[in-house]
Amino acid sequence: MDLSNAYKMEKVYKVSFWAIFLYMNLFASSFLFSIEITFSFVGDVMFHMPTVNSAYSNGKYHFENIFEHIKKYIEKSDIAFCNLETTLGGQPHTGYPRFSSPDEVLDALKYAGFDIINVANNHMLDRGVLGLKRTLEQIKKHELIYVGARSTPLEELYKIIEVKGLRISFVSFTYSTNGIPIDEKYKYMFMYISKQTLLSILNEMKKISDVLIVYFHYGNEYETTPTKEQIELAYLALDNGADMVIASHPHVLQHIELVEYGPKTKLIAYSLGNFLSNMKAPGTDEGVILNVTYHPIKGVVDVTPILTWVHCYKLAGKSYYRILPAADFTLYPDELLTKTDTKRLAQIAQKKLSEQKVKRPLISKTSSNLNTSLKNYFYKQLMNSLILLH
Repeated sequence: MDLSNAYKMEKVYKVSFWAIFLYMNLFASSFLFSIEITFSFVGDVMFHMPTVNSAYSNGKYHFENIFEHIKKYIEKSDIAFCNLETTLGGQPHTGYPRFSSPDEVLDALKYAGFDIINVANNHMLDRGVLGLKRTLEQIKKHELIYVGARSTPLEELYKIIEVKGLRISFVSFTYSTNGIPIDEKYKYMFMYISKQTLLSILNEMKKISDVLIVYFHYGNEYETTPTKEQIELAYLALDNGADMVIASHPHVLQHIELVEYGPKTKLIAYSLGNFLSNMKAPGTDEGVILNVTYHPIKGVVDVTPILTWVHCYKLAGKSYYRILPAADFTLYPDELLTKTDTKRLAQIAQKKLSEQKVKRPLISKTSSNLNTSLKNYFYKQLMNSLILLH
């Protein structure tokens, strides 16, 4: 072969390679600026025995009707997350104080549009280690994703799912298991809240995540203001790479915070309250669907709270439950609502989920996710370029 021609071909090859690579990089940047991911978050999903009994008919359990009216606000999101505050430990089915619910509750959660089921909470060991393992098995069997526990030491304690080309990671912690002990050989299954553990796992996760979400099961029950510990842990997570902190346990709503780290906004939801329960005390009968829009560069760009109410009603002497979007049913009440019900719905509909905006100093370790997104996408395009050139 003529050496001069070989040299020219090599030069053309190199120019073509870098032209494609630069084009792919520009495409990657425009891709990241245009993409948005939508999330739906709710708080505690609890199945007290009156709720369980209400769903039983002709030898089977059907919980889908409970979620019929809120389904449209959840299923359209890219990812929907709930805290399942019960076990699926099998028969006998029990409620408070040690929960074990029918497996059919998962059919209803899937029907409602949920994807991620958190199990890290103070009721996760209500049926012991075997109950927890069975819960994880059932969630997997129903083709849902669990977070907050693992079946074996070989399984990661966090979950990563890919949505629109971005890697979304979830990790969960609980403050307690209600004093139920766990044998040393099973302590690998979940994580209690610990600053050291939090920092260690965040350091690992942020290297492989584009969006990082931390769930805490913490706080004081029935208090509408977060504790000092809640606030400190939430900011520790954000300062060390988390993009969102979602939490529950108080069984009432607490405020949310939009935290600005330079050009990127992060989110803290200190308590999303009860999404489903049989609690009747003021504040415990209401919850929220927190719909969040996330941009990989700007962070949280929109938060839309949909306030909800658990309506208990009777037909032919039997109790039934349904979760209602308060604003919708205040405007358009149906025949199942009494005057007392419509008054309570109006009270909830008039509320606004308290939102605070905070500015935080921009530090390098909080922006690693953006770098990860760019690096991941550039690397993929580089590999594609090499394949094309060969």
